[in-house]
Amino acid sequence: MQGLSLIHAGFLAAGLAVAVPVVIHLLFRQKTRTVPIGSVRFLHQVVREHRRRRRVRQWILLALRMLAVLLLALLFARPYWDASQRRGFDQEVVLLVDRSASMAAKNGRGETSFDRALAKLRGELSLLDANVVLHVGLCDVSGVEEISVEKLSTAATNAAASDFGLALGWARDVLAQSQRSSKRIVLISDLQRTGLRQTTLEQLPEGIELQLHDVGETLARNVAIESVAAVHTEIRPDAQVRMRVIVRNHGPLPVRQLPVRCDLEGPAGKLTVSKQIDVAGHGSTVVELPFEIQQDGLYRGQVTLTVEDTLSIDNQRWIAFEARHPDRVLLIDGEEGRSVFTNETYFLETALRLHTEESDGQMRSFETERIAWESGEGFPRLDGYRAVVLANVRRLSAVDGQRMNEYVRGGGSLLIFAGDQVTPDSLAALQEHQLLPGKIANTVVSGRLRVDQWDAKHAALACFADPQQGDLRRVEFTKLLPLESTAAECHVLLQTGEHIAAAELTVGRGRCLYFGSTADRDWTDLPRTPMYVPLVRQLLAYLTDQLAERSAVASRLVAKPHDPIGIAPVAGDEGRWLVTNLDPRESALDRVTPEEFQKLAGGKVEKLDEATQIAALGITLPSDRLRPEEIWTVIVWLLLLTLVAELLLAGRVHA
Repeated sequence: MQGLSLIHAGFLAAGLAVAVPVVIHLLFRQKTRTVPIGSVRFLHQVVREHRRRRRVRQWILLALRMLAVLLLALLFARPYWDASQRRGFDQEVVLLVDRSASMAAKNGRGETSFDRALAKLRGELSLLDANVVLHVGLCDVSGVEEISVEKLSTAATNAAASDFGLALGWARDVLAQSQRSSKRIVLISDLQRTGLRQTTLEQLPEGIELQLHDVGETLARNVAIESVAAVHTEIRPDAQVRMRVIVRNHGPLPVRQLPVRCDLEGPAGKLTVSKQIDVAGHGSTVVELPFEIQQDGLYRGQVTLTVEDTLSIDNQRWIAFEARHPDRVLLIDGEEGRSVFTNETYFLETALRLHTEESDGQMRSFETERIAWESGEGFPRLDGYRAVVLANVRRLSAVDGQRMNEYVRGGGSLLIFAGDQVTPDSLAALQEHQLLPGKIANTVVSGRLRVDQWDAKHAALACFADPQQGDLRRVEFTKLLPLESTAAECHVLLQTGEHIAAAELTVGRGRCLYFGSTADRDWTDLPRTPMYVPLVRQLLAYLTDQLAERSAVASRLVAKPHDPIGIAPVAGDEGRWLVTNLDPRESALDRVTPEEFQKLAGGKVEKLDEATQIAALGITLPSDRLRPEEIWTVIVWLLLLTLVAELLLAGRVHA
């Protein structure tokens, strides 16, 4: 508040010493007595006038002595003029407090960085008066939430990451609308280095001052779970369901015998696996946790570290996944070779047996079973297979055609590869039940045939729309048994000029796909190219509905202030679950220096007056230190003038 303020107001109590001159005046005042003398009638008038002047001088002398005592007490109280109210009319200040997850890090006294940030904020508020235009905001990767000073008591950290570029951008936009001459941004944060990598940190314009308060820990000891992923969720007799956990040590010292535990709950009940690992300083360790799971279904749980460190929120990470048996595919080999490498289905079986890394449910999971079709005695039971592949099959009986018709119309899928044994007559049993996408040509087309047209919108071929994923125009055939005509509901997939190389037909609840070349290298060099594996796996994934399947689990990082960490059902989408985890970048507590930050952010470096700097740094002003706005010199001169006047007047009074 503008006006006269005191540094040591307690010294005003010394002003009670003003009673001393009064007491002295009362004790030493002259007393008169009546003495009979001769005639004084000529002196009576002179004495009366002299007494009146003497009494006035005595009262003035008493007032001067009392004023001297008061000025001396005021001098020790050290008065100064507080002009903050006048300065407040020219100021607009934005106070930003980092509330990201890293601000929950504790020091040795149990104080979090956010607690220290609020203390700094209150110190800044104490330096401002009511005339300053003030904006207080809590910032993280989700943006800035502007709050009132009254709501600071309810402010808390969340699990979102830091983003200093977003916070300073908001403050810059706020101050850009200000008409005041003094504009200042105060950022109170742990200055986490990862907070500079979220968005571009633009230079602050001229005229905006930037003040930084670093409340982070210098030597933070933190061990965190960086990621958890289900890398193998197929239920196979020769392999276990596995989970991969990456533990990172952000501190300089190694951690020994660190317990890592995973608790899951699913159709098989509660499952727990734990291991102890060592993590080097500033290093990471990858650990795989195997589970004995035999039942298909959704499994949910969390991985936990048992460790005491600076930041505890990153010692737990949530995970959910679907475990299931792979889709069974029956391969019918119409021409068995002399060795396994010359079988008609060798390349096909090898491509389908490849195990790929799983992510977000987009796995291609197949379990193949091969049988030779030389005798043509019939199919085994088909109800356990998701797809059946006929590779260069010589003939099919009427019974085979009937069984295949029941299988496809009941929801199964059929993939037919041509070959030198395939003719319209050999597939007549399928044609009779309208299981083919069209009429097969009577003769084989020979030459150098290259794919020049394909349905890029078809689910099985959509990924090849981008040439970087594979260029279907490089697929060549030396021989081709094309479709002569197509059925009404047929979808053409591949064409070589006017010849239809591949087509698909929906039959009942199932699908039938015809491929006019061989599955091996007899008619095409496709198995020798990198295109073979993705093309075959895409076709089988489409036929087994793996492309259409939507994962029951979605994962994300905290992106909003009040996002809860954990696993929760998706509202309005039954059977879907959402896994929300902390951004692993928040676990890295290494910090940028205020000088580096100032260099990146730009803006005017703030030069506060001495009193504001001392208050902002929390330093106690020594008793012998002078403020530039103190008025002690004026008090001293007034005191000297009072004493001189008292000395002169005292001589005249007692003369």
